[in-house]
Order: sequence, then structure tokens, then C-alpha cells
Amino acid sequence: MKILFCNIAFMKYYRGVIEGVDEPVNLCVRTKDLSQVQEQFNFLPCDMEDRRVCLGFFSAKNAGGSKSGQVHIEEMQGVSEEDSVVEHVLVVWCAKKEGNDNRTVVVGWYKDATVYRYYQEAVFGEGEEEYHQLYNVVADAENCVLLPVGERSRYTRWNIPRKKGSTGPAFGFGTSTVWFAQEEKAEQFIKDLAARIDGYYEDNLMDAEIQ
Repeated sequence: MKILFCNIAFMKYYRGVIEGVDEPVNLCVRTKDLSQVQEQFNFLPCDMEDRRVCLGFFSAKNAGGSKSGQVHIEEMQGVSEEDSVVEHVLVVWCAKKEGNDNRTVVVGWYKDATVYRYYQEAVFGEGEEEYHQLYNVVADAENCVLLPVGERSRYTRWNIPRKKGSTGPAFGFGTSTVWFAQEEKAEQFIKDLAARIDGYYEDNLMDAEIQ
């Protein structure tokens, strides 16, 4: 199984920034203009050719130590340095939750996703309404799940480790925005998390009205 953990800003709906309703916090890329937070649309389905998809974005500027915006997909099993895209990936979207405990949690996932080495660009609308959206992950909308905010807080189900020196976990996110989860010590954690994802049939916030 190919799996990729991506760290993004924390939002409730990820259907665009809505002032006073859904504004990104704990940004991975600093900006004063919240409209420039690209992951704000990660769970807003759109039509692409003959598919209904979600276009996912995470900052790749330090993915795998690169400053060029490249995702080192060759870190995944069976992928080479010459490959520009990898298919059939379970992409787990993570964010530092709101509050003072500073925990990183799963906010949702894309099953059977395609991950690109370099950013792709989709253009929506025309004229003054034209909008350019960057993405480096795409998946069929029916394979995407956004966890309700309360569900994300369930520690034993959706907490994601972060390496914290010699006394912290031996695996998890480091300073990069991605975690390829290749550590041998992470095998059981990944197996258990994948099972929880496969067995999740509860509410999907993508289906909820924005309130």
C-alpha cells in the first residue's frame, strides 16, 4: 500500500475561506492574505473532464528537503526518480488542530489518489471571475472523506505523531510538510490507521451544509 501524509492548515469545511465561518488556522505557509491559502478548496468537488474530483494541495516547498516545490514521490515503494506521478495512493490530510494542545490530527483522506511530483494548475471561470487553482493531488470525489471537527479530536483514532527529539516518537512528521511513513517502527501504526480509514462509515463533512 502506498500512503502519504500531508500537513495543511486547519479548516472545518475546506470549501473556500468564509469570513467568520471557516478561516484557516495553523498555516503551513505564512501569509496575511487568507485567500491565498491554496488548500482551502481541498474538499470542494469539481468537474474535470468526465470526472467529479477533489483537487488537493499541500505546500511542497520543503517536501523531502526540497526548496523547489518538488514532492519526492520516489520515497514511496515502487516509484523512481524519473516518475512524475504516482497512482493508487492513500493520501491522509493532517493539520494541527485548534486549541492549546498543539496536536496534529487527521482531518480527512483521499483513497486511490494520484500524486504529482510538481504542482498542476486548474483554471475555473472566465474573465474577471477566472481563478487558477494549484494542486498536487487528485482523487474521485466519491473516494474523499472529510471528518467532522468533533471526530478529529478523538485521540486514539486520529492523532498523528510528530518526532520530538530523543524523547518523542520514533516516527511521524518532522519539519517537512509530508511524511512518507517508511519507518519500520511505524508499520503497526500505519496498519491500524489504514484499518480505521477502511472501516469508517460515519459522517462525511463533505456532504454537510455550511453553517
